[in-house]
Amino acid sequence: MLISKDEYRNRFDRVGNWAAKEDFDLLLVYTRGNRNMYGNLLYLTGYYSFDPCIEGALLVPRLADPYLMLNFEWDLDRAALTSWLPRQSMGYTRAIDEGLVNYCREHGITSGKIGIVGENYLPVTLYQKLQTGLPGVRFVHATHIVEQERLLKSENELTAMREAARITNRAIMAGIEAFQEGVSELDIFSVCVRTMLENQADEIAFTAQVSFGKNTEVCMAPASQNRLRSGDMVLFDIGCLYEHYLGDLSRTVMFGKPTSEQQHIYDVVVTAQNAAIAAVRPGVTAGSIDQVAREIISQAGYGECFNHWLGRGEGLDLHERPFIEKGDKMLLQPGMVFSIEPGIYLPGVGGARLEETVVVTQDGSEIISEPSWIPFCS
Repeated sequence: MLISKDEYRNRFDRVGNWAAKEDFDLLLVYTRGNRNMYGNLLYLTGYYSFDPCIEGALLVPRLADPYLMLNFEWDLDRAALTSWLPRQSMGYTRAIDEGLVNYCREHGITSGKIGIVGENYLPVTLYQKLQTGLPGVRFVHATHIVEQERLLKSENELTAMREAARITNRAIMAGIEAFQEGVSELDIFSVCVRTMLENQADEIAFTAQVSFGKNTEVCMAPASQNRLRSGDMVLFDIGCLYEHYLGDLSRTVMFGKPTSEQQHIYDVVVTAQNAAIAAVRPGVTAGSIDQVAREIISQAGYGECFNHWLGRGEGLDLHERPFIEKGDKMLLQPGMVFSIEPGIYLPGVGGARLEETVVVTQDGSEIISEPSWIPFCS
C-alpha cells in the first residue's frame, strides 16, 4: 500500500490539532458509502465503505480516544483491517442518530461546541435529531479543517494519482484501437473498463463518457447504443481509482477526416489548455487560470459553447478543492492538484474537450497525467 497506516495516523493527528485550536469538544466526521461522501473518513483512517447502505461517523472527542460508529456490524472487521484504529475503538448501532446522541451524553458532551465534517451531505433529519437530543450543544461547520489538509498532496498521493492516470490513458488508447464502423459507444466503453481493471485499477471512478457524433455536442453524455460513423468526433471522459486515488482524463479524436470547423474547435481547445497550464504557478488565484482559457475560447467566438468550469481538485474525491472556476479567489500553493479541461460543444458540428491533471510546483506546474498526444484524426 502506498499510503501507510502511519501516514493516515499522522493526518488524523494534524486534524486533531486543528480541532483543538478551534476549541471543539468533539469533531464528528460524517460518512456514507457513496463517492464524494466518504473521502474525509478515508483520508483520516484508511477505511471507507463502498456499500451505499453504510452510514456512520468518526468521533474525535477532545478528552478521549477516537471512536468509529457505523450503522451495520458487517463492515467493522474490514474497518479494523484497513485503518489504524483498533477494533475496540469501533461499534455499531442501527439507529445512528440515537447512537450519536447517546455517545455524547455518555462522554459528557452536552454543552460546548461540536464541529461537523461533511455538513454539506449530512441528512437534515439526522441534524435535527442531534439538535433535539443535545439542546445545549452548538453545532459548527468544520469540513474546512480536513479540506485544508487534503489540499496539498504528499509524494505518496502523487505517485498513486500518476499511476491512476497512466491506467486511464492506457484504457483510452485501447478504446481508440477498437474503433471500427458500426461499433457502439457501449462497445468501446466496455473495452476501456476492462483495460482499466486488467491494469490493476481498484475500480472505475464514475460513469464514464464515450460519445460519438451528435452525443459529443453536450458536455456529458453516458455511453449508449449510438453507433460510430465516419465523420464522427469521439469524446472520452473516463477515470479509475488506484490505491483510492483518482485518475481522470478527457480525450477527443476524430473517426475519419475532420471538417475545417471540427479541426478549428479542436485547435482552439488545445491552445486554451496549453495557455492555462502555462499560467499555473504559486500565488495566482484559481479563478485567474479559468479566465486564461475562457478568454481564448471567447475570442475565437465559442464563449457560449464552453459551459463548465475549467477544472477542479482531484484526489480521493472526483470533485474537491481547489475549484478552477470564474471568480474563485483561492491562491494556488505547491502541492495542489487539479484538472485543466477546457471544452467547446458546438451543435451541428461536435464537441471537443481535453483534460490533464496538474500539480502546482514551487515555480510553476507539472502535468502528472500521462499525455497521450493522440492525433486528432485517427
